[in-house]
Amino acid sequence: MSDQNASIRKNLKVSMIVIGDEILNGRTTDLNGSWLAKYLFKMGLEFKALRFIHDDIDEINQALSASLDESDIVITSGGIGPTLDDKTKNTLANFFQKKIIERQDVADIVTNNYIQFGRSWLPSQNHYHFFPEDFIATNNPRGLAPGIVYFEKSRNKLMMAGPGVPREFTEIVEKEFFPLIKKYFSDRFQENYQTVLRTIGVAEETIFFELCPTLWTELEKFGKVSSLPHTIGIDIVISYHGNLNEHEKTRADIQKLVQNSALAKHVWQYGNKPLNEMVLELAIQKKVTFSLAESCTGGLVASKITDLSGSSSVFMGGVVTYANETKIDLLGVKPKTIEDFGAVSIEVATEMAAGAILKFKTDYAVSITGIAGPTGATADKPLGTVIIGFATKNKTQARRFLFPGDRIRRKERFSDMALMTLLKLMNDEI
Repeated sequence: MSDQNASIRKNLKVSMIVIGDEILNGRTTDLNGSWLAKYLFKMGLEFKALRFIHDDIDEINQALSASLDESDIVITSGGIGPTLDDKTKNTLANFFQKKIIERQDVADIVTNNYIQFGRSWLPSQNHYHFFPEDFIATNNPRGLAPGIVYFEKSRNKLMMAGPGVPREFTEIVEKEFFPLIKKYFSDRFQENYQTVLRTIGVAEETIFFELCPTLWTELEKFGKVSSLPHTIGIDIVISYHGNLNEHEKTRADIQKLVQNSALAKHVWQYGNKPLNEMVLELAIQKKVTFSLAESCTGGLVASKITDLSGSSSVFMGGVVTYANETKIDLLGVKPKTIEDFGAVSIEVATEMAAGAILKFKTDYAVSITGIAGPTGATADKPLGTVIIGFATKNKTQARRFLFPGDRIRRKERFSDMALMTLLKLMNDEI
């Protein structure tokens, strides 16, 4: 890909107009804008602007003018229904100086939209089939109102109007609008890719000011660089345009660069696969089983595992031993261990893991006990303290960590650290 083509494709811009009084008066929360931002980024288009307006003719006209001036593609959501307060279709026709006429091709699309819900449609029911001349009507995979599309040849601009209901909007964009975008802008369309470096055990400022002070600049040679916190570390994201072959080469070059740097030992994944999926896939690949003993996370780790299909083949079960009595009764933790060291301790976490592996007869077991807050802290065990225990048939150990955040955020971090511990355990890294 030449630098010139890369520049042209990168500048394919999209603006969005969200139309609806119910959003601006607070009765409904917009979900379409945030979804579209993620989708456009994934598909390699630049999201230029997002506007919220009333279902008002003057406001729609003003928003259309501004959006078409700044972008190649304008997508609207809302205002295409059959009720009197849905003014988008007529306003769009007037804006582009097109007449509203009765169209049989649109009537056929509306009929099919109704049929998919087991309903029949008659022209007397509404005015869906009265449609601007020269406009394109699209199917609505999850709704009744057809999508509205117009390509302005003189300016090479594409306008697309979809429904406001999120489930309808996402389907119509993916299945109807996006193929048309690729059709009209085939010479400018290109995928957007990311390479993600997922780190653990090192702070953001340490990475870029101490370990690798030139890394950011070196990564910028490949694309746009951003640094984002995740539950147990820092994600470094490099975004760029290209085809699949170019992406694979870029990813390999980035990986080679990082593997030769001081950051290499802190990178646990060159990608963005969810941690629970990595744990499950590795356990299935190795044909091993595991179990869990949770306290402060209240079953959150087990929930993340069982969110995935196929987990029953390797995850034998878990227990939530929130009270000290259940740690003793269900896992065999010694009362004296709790008395001497406290429930949040290396010693108790170790016995919890040992109890779980014995109880469930698994190859591996992980335990979690900690202080999620906002109460329960002591001088030597501050809020955010968590002990992760782990056991195999040959060893039992535990490690202590400290995480910031509120109660909910800490539970997320505790659970992800437990999953990370299990991943490293199965990889023989601890």
